[in-house]
Amino acid sequence: MTEGPKTAAELGIGQSDSLRPEQRATSANWTIAPFSRWSFQRVQQFARTTRVPRAERPSTLNDHSTDMGSIIISSSAAGSESIADMLHRTYTDGVIALRGQDIVFEQYFNGMTRSTLHLIMSCSKVVTSAVAGNAVQFGLLNPEALITDYLPELKGSGFEAATVQQCLDMRVGIAFDENYDNDKADWAAYELATGWRDDRNYAGPVGHLDFARTLAADNRPHGGAFHYQSILTCILGCCLERATQSNFFDLLADQVWQPMGAEQDFVSIIDANGTASFEGGFNMCLRDFARFGLLIARDGYRDDKPLIATDWLRECRRITPELTDALVAADYDDAVKEIFVVHGDDGQSIGAYHNQWWLRPEKDTIMMVTGVGGQFLLVDPARDFVGAAVSSHPEYVDSNVWMDRLRAFQAIADEVCQGS
Repeated sequence: MTEGPKTAAELGIGQSDSLRPEQRATSANWTIAPFSRWSFQRVQQFARTTRVPRAERPSTLNDHSTDMGSIIISSSAAGSESIADMLHRTYTDGVIALRGQDIVFEQYFNGMTRSTLHLIMSCSKVVTSAVAGNAVQFGLLNPEALITDYLPELKGSGFEAATVQQCLDMRVGIAFDENYDNDKADWAAYELATGWRDDRNYAGPVGHLDFARTLAADNRPHGGAFHYQSILTCILGCCLERATQSNFFDLLADQVWQPMGAEQDFVSIIDANGTASFEGGFNMCLRDFARFGLLIARDGYRDDKPLIATDWLRECRRITPELTDALVAADYDDAVKEIFVVHGDDGQSIGAYHNQWWLRPEKDTIMMVTGVGGQFLLVDPARDFVGAAVSSHPEYVDSNVWMDRLRAFQAIADEVCQGS
């Protein structure tokens, strides 16, 4: 095995007056490398958070984990490499794969354990989507309604005339710069407004909706090309709470987290008003991350009880020409788009982004979500297979890491699903 990146312990990162300043993780630097190597497993020490209690009895996951690390995959870095080498190279903190309720592969690194809560960044979006889907199923949230029907305080902003569905599909024409290479872009100010980081000199809006009011329209029409903007998930979550007249965390606890049989608590970053960071602030242990994925793979069911609306999840997997066109028209490099192109004997198929999920058009649709720092969830409903990984990669976004994780989980699925 090649030498992997240094762990947080090897780097000496922590919170102590005895540490040198360059080793101290603080509320101002915790989201960036190298401090994220330590802080992504300790978010409650840096941001305002709230907690959803675990289930009284965790659901059963049968531990049949075997070492899949020797499987060789195509690699963005070396042409080909073992899964073990890829995991170390990509700063992985934990990885798990399920075939049904059987754990077929599970490993932890960088001080993470089975019980550790880890920040899942933008993988949070599909948890928000699941609870929103239930509200749609119950007739409480209308995807075709205007965002301002639920959030009238956004009238006059760039959100005016956009629908909830356009929010779900990231096709709202607002001016919000999420280029992580630019630390002066809107995403950085949004982190300050919503309590992710501290800056004593910050004097801007406070909270998700106060910040959203400041955003103007850009030159893209609502419902046009796909454009990934995390603030749209927060607007979705705020619409959900207004539509249901309920707190998101109560909905999550009652509908998903506890009935799912979570073995650890769920923790979310919240803003000064107590609103969830719907777009990326959720924390959970790796096994619960996989349990959630298994619910998605099984059309929302745990055993014979539906927890997430089946019709919603089937809709989430539906790739339409309109959605494909929206993805093709997106302003992303070829490396990202290639993840959603599948070449077959009869030509190529192109995926989509729908209801907060990335969709890859395999024989049966593969559902994926990824997050800053290398977080990843893959759901293959046709094979009853789930792969999840959490990480502290120094690059905010790296499409090569995304592709490497996809290849690894597909190779594991091929191994454990042979003949089925």
